[in-house]
Amino acid sequence: MNVATPAGNPASSNPARWPRLLLLALLLAAFAHAVILLDAKDLWWDESLSLQRAEESLPNLLRGVLVIKDGFTEVPTIDQHPFFSFLIQGALVRTAGNSVFVLRYGAALAAVLLVAGVYVWAKWLERRALAPRFAALWATALAAVNPFMLWYGQEARPYALWAALALIATYLLLRATETDRLQRGALLGFVVVDLLFVLTHYYAVFLIALHLLILAYWSFRWRNKPGMIATAVVAAGGALVGGYALWFAITQKAGQNFPSITLQMLAPDLVNAFSLGPSADLALAWPVDLLFAALALLGAGWGLRSRTAVSRGGWVLPAALLLPPAAILLLGNIQPLYMNARHLGMLVGPFTLLVGAGLGVVGHWRRWAPWPLALILFAGIAWSTVNYHTLEQYDKDDYTRLGEYMDGRIMPGDAVLYYPPYSWRVFEYYLPMAPVRAAIAQGAHLGVYGMPLLRRPLDDTYAWLAGLGEQYDRIWVIKSRTHPYLDLEDNAERWLRENFLRVRDAEFFSTSSLRAQLYLPETPVYVGAPPPIANPVDIEFAGQVRLTGYDLAAPVTADLPSPARLYWEVNSKPERRLKYILSVIAEQPDGGQTAITSIEREPYEGDIPTIYWDPGRTLKEFVELPVRQPVAPGSRLFVTFQMYDAETLEKLPVTGAVGGEVQADGVTVVLPFVETE
Repeated sequence: MNVATPAGNPASSNPARWPRLLLLALLLAAFAHAVILLDAKDLWWDESLSLQRAEESLPNLLRGVLVIKDGFTEVPTIDQHPFFSFLIQGALVRTAGNSVFVLRYGAALAAVLLVAGVYVWAKWLERRALAPRFAALWATALAAVNPFMLWYGQEARPYALWAALALIATYLLLRATETDRLQRGALLGFVVVDLLFVLTHYYAVFLIALHLLILAYWSFRWRNKPGMIATAVVAAGGALVGGYALWFAITQKAGQNFPSITLQMLAPDLVNAFSLGPSADLALAWPVDLLFAALALLGAGWGLRSRTAVSRGGWVLPAALLLPPAAILLLGNIQPLYMNARHLGMLVGPFTLLVGAGLGVVGHWRRWAPWPLALILFAGIAWSTVNYHTLEQYDKDDYTRLGEYMDGRIMPGDAVLYYPPYSWRVFEYYLPMAPVRAAIAQGAHLGVYGMPLLRRPLDDTYAWLAGLGEQYDRIWVIKSRTHPYLDLEDNAERWLRENFLRVRDAEFFSTSSLRAQLYLPETPVYVGAPPPIANPVDIEFAGQVRLTGYDLAAPVTADLPSPARLYWEVNSKPERRLKYILSVIAEQPDGGQTAITSIEREPYEGDIPTIYWDPGRTLKEFVELPVRQPVAPGSRLFVTFQMYDAETLEKLPVTGAVGGEVQADGVTVVLPFVETE
């Protein structure tokens, strides 16, 4: 007899609906967790390698070719990661552009995929009594907000995808070997996903050992010869991958962040990473880390509580967590292979499953007991997440601020040096170089190079820098310390400091390695006669500071500043810092006036402030006049000039004007507009 359910109570008519709705809510939460503020942080150097891989031709992308250049030499190198994640990024870049959001979107989706994988594996554990009831709920909720997956789900690198594929491949293999007959659909899925897993990160070989154990255990348990053959095939493939990965690591000197790796340094680092993520200081987070670890041990104990549980697969999760670090420690005697936790990201899924199982065990003992423990875990996760989004120490290099700083500062007569040349692509991504490239194409006197020169001794770099000093008025050095290995001791920079005048060293926030430095090959201070001046004048302000000449160059392109030079002298040493306003004015035929370009600043932007000027010397200042506005036909152009006190903002009176005309306000001088080629 059918029993009707009460009207208006859909939950009672479909009791399976609420778990599905809860899973959907957690997946949406995971998606929001990864996608919100996805492009808030700039790319860092490693991510620029992903951009390079994605932009390469398909053959080069598959081979891992990365071209490093210095403006003269192009050196092809081979990336240390296989191609699958970059293939996805390449497709996204070609269809949606190369924005930071697009580059990281695949990693964000991988973070969501891991959450789905945690859920299905956890439900499998519950069905086989390898985890208590509600373990799937706890594990999925923890995975949805996992700080490790936030960090690498918002990074354009393979690690989030690798973690998700590791989890799903192992789960599919468990499903395929669930009974005495291999489940063909699950087995085919395992083969495909495991292949993609290997093609995402070579360290996949460390988990292939677990896959071999699962296949071998199933084959010998059921005396299945095809399974034994499959085990041998996987073993042979794993040996090939492992041998290649080890050879590659040794020849490329990969993983040598530490001279040696010990269990005492590895275990706390991994537990902290997979519990609270890289944005949690281990010195502060260790009590919560210990709680995560204790719950994971409790969850592992539930799967190992009896021979029956072990035979049903209770050993798999502990083995998944222990085998890769054991391999890292063992192989560390040959070659250190551990850089940081991201290269063991395949452990985050098993660890989260064991923590969820541990909370389930506590709930099995006392229904209320897991809630206060979960509150501590989620409070720690929230703290780490807030750290990630708000603390400067967890920011990446601020290339956006560097680009904004350099916007409008590069002009004809400048050379721009990328230091080191390894960072060429990420510098070009953020710096305003399109107008510079256009100007160079039109024959402008500009240069863009990498420093030090590739595959050449440092003495060649020094000789080349000396030649640059003879060719260019100014040299900008855009420096990053993210990959300094070409010049660990900063010898090239030391040569510049010893031979040129560094007038500017702009640093970008306290934990950033970015700097913008400006060097002048010649000291811009002359005793006696200065070099020839195109427009000599003698404009005196307050009887103290004098403008003795100016040069205005015609714009090279419509998008670049035009060079100007100002020549200064003082009658007596100024006691105050002074600023000036220089404008080019267009007077239309109807009498209306418009400033087509204007600049207001302290001489040399305060790098050589007026309070340090001495009488009897002429100082030459290089000025970047901003891009000019269009001029109406028939307009007359002239220059206006003012000076004022930088603190009080009081305008200085013009007390002499040889070569110029003082306006009625007594503080503005009008000068002829004469351009030089």
